[in-house]
Amino acid sequence: MKYRTLNFGRSSLRISEIGVGCGQLFAGATDDQAAAIRRAIDLGVNLFDTADSYGDSEETLGRVLADVPRDRIVWATKFGTVRTPDGGARQDHSVAHMVRQLEQSLRRLHTDHVDIYHIHTPRRPILDDDELWAALDRAVEQGKIRTYGLSVDDNAFARDFLARTAGRSLQMKLSLFNQEVRGLLAELTARGVALLVKVPMAGGSLTDRFGPDWPGPDDDRRRRWGEEDFARRVRLVDRIRPILRAGGRTTAQGALAWLLTLYPLAIPIPGISSLKRLEETVVAAGLRLTPDEMKALDELDNGLLLALRMPW
Repeated sequence: MKYRTLNFGRSSLRISEIGVGCGQLFAGATDDQAAAIRRAIDLGVNLFDTADSYGDSEETLGRVLADVPRDRIVWATKFGTVRTPDGGARQDHSVAHMVRQLEQSLRRLHTDHVDIYHIHTPRRPILDDDELWAALDRAVEQGKIRTYGLSVDDNAFARDFLARTAGRSLQMKLSLFNQEVRGLLAELTARGVALLVKVPMAGGSLTDRFGPDWPGPDDDRRRRWGEEDFARRVRLVDRIRPILRAGGRTTAQGALAWLLTLYPLAIPIPGISSLKRLEETVVAAGLRLTPDEMKALDELDNGLLLALRMPW
């Protein structure tokens, strides 16, 4: 495993180049997923990203990793999305909710502090909530969190957040099929801001499993994308696969290597689906694409990939 050192002002963290996104633990871990969590630690992964709204994800992680020394884990969790009894969700980013949920997250994760605390999909008016930023700053001073940030998909929102607060972390979508965040990378580099990359596999598109027959017609992703979008993804993956797989990489490893090459403070957080997939993606730590490979991807069809904004 390779590591990246991120500076959060008062403290710094040594974080594995590949983290684990735990949104798929929403309904509780399967035996294979629990084994994958333990295996991730063995392979040197130390970043686990979750949220208080991901079902019992926090409790599962806290239980499965209860005997792992705290200095071998970097906890990233989120607050602000509240699941409703009908299966829907509402937003609550109030100070009272944050304080209450932070304490509950600490309990569920069996820890006295969260390393990265993200606000989950807030709306822009939150930028004017000085009481919330003051409360988060107090949590940093109290040692309950190391830093805070936003989980958003809006470059302008992220830019204004960094200008107005002491937060130094962002969680945003970035993949070969959604490169909007590239317009923000120069500013993030100048500020030394961590970027936890969600959906780095573009919903599974950037893997060797992806093709005309997978995912199938009944899969939620394929229905969400629509058949025209799905067919376009298949064509694009066929074209870029030889570049991503050069040097013996798998397609997924090549897609992660592209991210790690693109931004030195990026931490991709692919989800846990199985032990096999975990081991495939973790191997990408330390991999890089060559300048010629990066250029070939950027110049494909006069910058086609650069302009893509494909939904996850």
